[in-house]
Amino acid sequence: MFIVVGLLLVAAVGAWQLYATLWTTHASHAGKALVHHFLQNHALSAPVTTPAGSAATPSTATLAACKSGAGARTAVHGLLEIPSIGVVAPVEQGIGDAQLAVAVGHDPHSVWPGEAGNAVLMAHDVSYFATISELSPGATIRYVTPCTTYVFHVAGHAIVTQGSPVYNTTTPSMTLVTCWPTDALWFTPDRYLVTATEVSKGPTGASTAHYLTATPPPSVPVPSQLAQQGVTLSTYSLPMGTFTLAGSPNPAWAQTTSPLLVDGSAIEAFIAGVKSLTENRLDWWQAIAPHVAPPAALVGAHNPGYLTPMNVIEHASGAGATSVTLSVTVTVSGGTRPGRYALAVRTTIRAKTLTITSWTMTPA
Repeated sequence: MFIVVGLLLVAAVGAWQLYATLWTTHASHAGKALVHHFLQNHALSAPVTTPAGSAATPSTATLAACKSGAGARTAVHGLLEIPSIGVVAPVEQGIGDAQLAVAVGHDPHSVWPGEAGNAVLMAHDVSYFATISELSPGATIRYVTPCTTYVFHVAGHAIVTQGSPVYNTTTPSMTLVTCWPTDALWFTPDRYLVTATEVSKGPTGASTAHYLTATPPPSVPVPSQLAQQGVTLSTYSLPMGTFTLAGSPNPAWAQTTSPLLVDGSAIEAFIAGVKSLTENRLDWWQAIAPHVAPPAALVGAHNPGYLTPMNVIEHASGAGATSVTLSVTVTVSGGTRPGRYALAVRTTIRAKTLTITSWTMTPA
């Protein structure tokens, strides 16, 4: 009986350890994928547009309604303008994926800008708030509504841990919040805060400021049978590193969520490529990497182990991306050429479609 009880205890401890390990692993993977949830197409179901369907600032689109007292009920509550770093961003109520996919989000537990108290506005890193660390004390931040424009001046910066309190104020103030570092593609434990205080307000007049809506990401020609297996970060474990936007992008486009949407398509193509090779489905490979020779080390091998986070360099010209380069160090087992490799993948965008155009693996 004691032997049976002992075995049961050992089994229970083992089961608990397995559960804890699986839970921790799942939480880690889910955390790393949090920033990418908004890359799914459903996040685009709340487009940032005015009632007329244009991308004009709400101040011009609804000025007449403001003067008549009628108002306008749209997803966009106001416009955030930071002239010194070129930000012109729509602001929506809420800080969920649906809002942060296309706009700066207003924390509903805080007041709106211009009211007595601290208005908290959040955005993903490597999007609208990618360069807020460059704001100097005294820099101007404007919050434009159809009726009133509120002017704030930057008061300070801080790096805090996630979950740290953002204190309220008795006078109108604003706090901008994003992840730190601002080039990270993973879920980070730190947050970057910029605080600002209101210095003036006045009636909103005609404005020439416009914001760009998030554009749908390029499609990836993943065969349906492969797509059913899952080719996104929510179904495939892949540690993400840093994001760099290179080339000559339009500054307004660069500070939207569109570059990250393109990054999501590139990641999808990479995962689809790995699955095609390891499952020895070269017909799938040809669909997503036409005219590219399959890298022999991965054909028929086991799923690679990732020794470093994957770094992403996105090349853009104007208001659109032209290519994305992914780099990571992997270890390969099984197949004909096991070993450690420096892997570099280049994807190219043509006619709104993203395909793999280069895949190199160098022994490391």
